[in-house]
Amino acid sequence: MSDNDLYIAFNQDRYYTNGTFAYFRHALKQENLNAKFEKKILDLEVGQRIYNSYFSHLPNPKTHDRPFAGYAYGSASMGWFYKNESILKATAQLGILGPSALGEEVQSFYHEKILNTYYTVEGWDYQVKNEVALNLDLSYQHLFFHTSNRLLDISGSSAVLLGNTFSGANAGLLFRFGNMNAFYESSYANSRLKNKKGDNRRTDLEVFIFTKPQLNFAAYDATIQGGLFRSDKGPVTFGIKNWVYSQQIGFNFAWGRLSSKIIVTLKTKEVESAAKAYHYASGAFAYHFN
Repeated sequence: MSDNDLYIAFNQDRYYTNGTFAYFRHALKQENLNAKFEKKILDLEVGQRIYNSYFSHLPNPKTHDRPFAGYAYGSASMGWFYKNESILKATAQLGILGPSALGEEVQSFYHEKILNTYYTVEGWDYQVKNEVALNLDLSYQHLFFHTSNRLLDISGSSAVLLGNTFSGANAGLLFRFGNMNAFYESSYANSRLKNKKGDNRRTDLEVFIFTKPQLNFAAYDATIQGGLFRSDKGPVTFGIKNWVYSQQIGFNFAWGRLSSKIIVTLKTKEVESAAKAYHYASGAFAYHFN
């Protein structure tokens, strides 16, 4: 999966500007599950997120409206997929915030070697300082309604985040329109994989659009405020907006062993500075071995 603001706005390079992620997911033996569960899926992830000010070439720190920051991590999650299409997911994440996350190196390579931009990446001399990160995340999704032909469904989601990098909570609604499967068998929830002896069913073709409005409460964001447990957080840090609204609009396609998503995310202002609202796009591709 890849996130970047460049995907939808060539002249934009600000705030959350790039994310790169790789996943491995494995369904546990379905014959051994409690009767209320359809599936349990183990999810392993490695990723990196890169943040900068309103531009990636800002040698003068007085012009910064958001800190430069890199965050790299690995995580493990367990997802419980209920027969009533509810999903409970718990995640533990261990990572590093700051220069050791290699945000400057990756962004410089991307801009100067791949994009061959006319400017150099500057501003990382003033990034937030190193801090080891431990973050926990508990999320829940519940299906409220679906039409008899399953061309529309509505569900609600909520999550609590606790850690020294990100702490807060969120709640939102998800609307899906099109040809889609139940959530325990859907590419949206990354649950098309299965592990059931003798189960040779083909998963139906999925082609649908979705939108997800969400209200986020941020209690702490170390990519803006610096490391929680550091006294020297970095030369440029800011306060945060506690309430942030986000809107996702996406397209989902899955057939056989392949699945993919394209998502546009719009977010309101996150930083107590001159920073503005922003947006970025994501592309994800998965291959299912089973």
